[in-house]
Amino acid sequence: MKIQPLIAGNRSIGPGEPVFIIAEAGINHNGSVERARQLIDAAAEAGADAVKFQKRNLAQVYQKKVLENPNLYEQKYQYLIPLLKEFQLSDEAYVELEQHANKRGIMFMVNPWDKQSCDEVEKLLHIPIYKIGSPDFTNNELIEHIARTKKPLIVSTGMVTPKEIDAGVEFLRTLHVPFAILHCNSTYPAPFDEINLAFMDTLKKYNVPVGYSGHERGTAVSIGAVARGATIIERHITVDRSLEGPDHKASLLPHEFKEMVSGIREVERAVGLAVKRLSRGEIMNREILAKSIVAATFIPDGVVITREMLTTKSPAKGLSPQRMNEVVGITASRDIPSGEALTEDDISANTILETFSSKDVLWKWGPVVRFSDFENYLRYEPNLFEFHLSDKDLDEKLPQGKWSQEIIVHAPEYMKRVYLNPAAEDKEERAIAIKTLQRSVDLARKLGESFSSTPKFIIHPGGITLQPAVDPKKLLDIFADTLSQLKADGVMLLPENLPPRPWVFGGEWVTNIFMLAEEIERFLKDTGYSMCFDTSHAALACEAYNEDLPQMITTLQPYIRHLHVADGSGTGDEGLQVGEGTIDFTKVLSPLAGYSHTMVPEIWQGHLHGGKGFLQAMEHLKPYLK
Repeated sequence: MKIQPLIAGNRSIGPGEPVFIIAEAGINHNGSVERARQLIDAAAEAGADAVKFQKRNLAQVYQKKVLENPNLYEQKYQYLIPLLKEFQLSDEAYVELEQHANKRGIMFMVNPWDKQSCDEVEKLLHIPIYKIGSPDFTNNELIEHIARTKKPLIVSTGMVTPKEIDAGVEFLRTLHVPFAILHCNSTYPAPFDEINLAFMDTLKKYNVPVGYSGHERGTAVSIGAVARGATIIERHITVDRSLEGPDHKASLLPHEFKEMVSGIREVERAVGLAVKRLSRGEIMNREILAKSIVAATFIPDGVVITREMLTTKSPAKGLSPQRMNEVVGITASRDIPSGEALTEDDISANTILETFSSKDVLWKWGPVVRFSDFENYLRYEPNLFEFHLSDKDLDEKLPQGKWSQEIIVHAPEYMKRVYLNPAAEDKEERAIAIKTLQRSVDLARKLGESFSSTPKFIIHPGGITLQPAVDPKKLLDIFADTLSQLKADGVMLLPENLPPRPWVFGGEWVTNIFMLAEEIERFLKDTGYSMCFDTSHAALACEAYNEDLPQMITTLQPYIRHLHVADGSGTGDEGLQVGEGTIDFTKVLSPLAGYSHTMVPEIWQGHLHGGKGFLQAMEHLKPYLK
């Protein structure tokens, strides 16, 4: 049975949703409205989803004799009761604090400790979800009263026995309001060996969202709870641990809370889904390190292949060694030179290389090629070629001859294994990029003499860093200046939209510019350039920033002069074969009906095996190219 999320305002809370992080301000304001505002600011700046305070009517919570003379009771009463009296906030203060939280863009919560406080909160404020603390988990009277608000509940289970949890959940179900359960150890601070995060697994039997409310030292346990499946994390926050009060010592300082939020977001990304999908980096490592089935000797066309004719060697560009038994016994359909990898075509009925025809492709299309292989595609009658340059290609001899196809030249992205960054703030780094780009533009112009039409020249804007840039607009201005310095007469410069997480020889890099429609459209309007639009890059960026991909291509359609078409998934899987990702090509390509410019299937490693990946992509795309 699928667990239903809680809905708090415009936020969904539960499995599959971002972890809901509550900064428990509690009474750590010590009665000061100004300090309460500081706690809200700290929670918002740390990236918490909500900041929560407490409200009590002490006469409703405690017996009269305890309030009148706490000195007659144990030391904990002598300590706590006077502080609770001193730290109370006025109704006006709560209204002011909610308004401040709204301005800071963080959800405002108040935990009522009694029925009267609940009524006052409902009258004064706009609380979208209620938290019920561990001491009141067994307080059916209060829980029932709060449930009458018809708002979802989050209940903590500290200081509660398993039997009481069973009874409490059974009671909660009779109230017909959505609820979540938090595992909790109500010791301040909680000893690590008594926290028992594994108990969250037991709480999952109730089939409601499960989270963790922590009072331990540091942030590791709370971050670990997310890896264990917590969908809600609650931690106390303070601006000063030396302040008087029961919760400060077990609270996190603002910078600690921020570090915890960052750690939680990293872990929830790493937890991902219960599927195994190779990342681009893994595929590249697999290719160079793993092995393929290769011919141990020359295998003539028409010979039945035996095990002795085969061995395994790197790179892993051919059939997996796990498929050895499939190969043994088949009849070779071609001459296979010694040392050559066997491919899917050697054992399958896929004859795309022989059957593909471009006669029913309605758009101008072509493959991604190198100087050494572009003529192999002439039999498919492409309208164009896209030459994707490496730094070494700048010193190669250009093809000699005359061809009727248009050409697109993609600038190299690296120079001697250093990323070329046209938006680099470092002057020397940008100078290298400008010099390399100019050589590439000159090559494109010269290459264009052998082909038809004006060469198009694709440039990645760069502006990628290991940490998010402080001023992305500055990087975009630098890129515009780089373009203005290129002598590009006779060549059409086309900046290309970028993915959010580019691959640059390892490390988790961040793209800062040229990802989303509004920024790109403004840049193109201001500079007068057109663009190359990459559907895969755009899908990943839209996923990362919650933008609409069909709307993006509709907005940028007037500026698109070349298309890279490939599928994508999530925020990191780009260049997938059409149909293997999440792009709805009916919606994405429909705004381009009647498109008259150029396109290539930008399938990663589509050039392998005679370009089979490119041809397969074009077969998949034929119904969408209208």
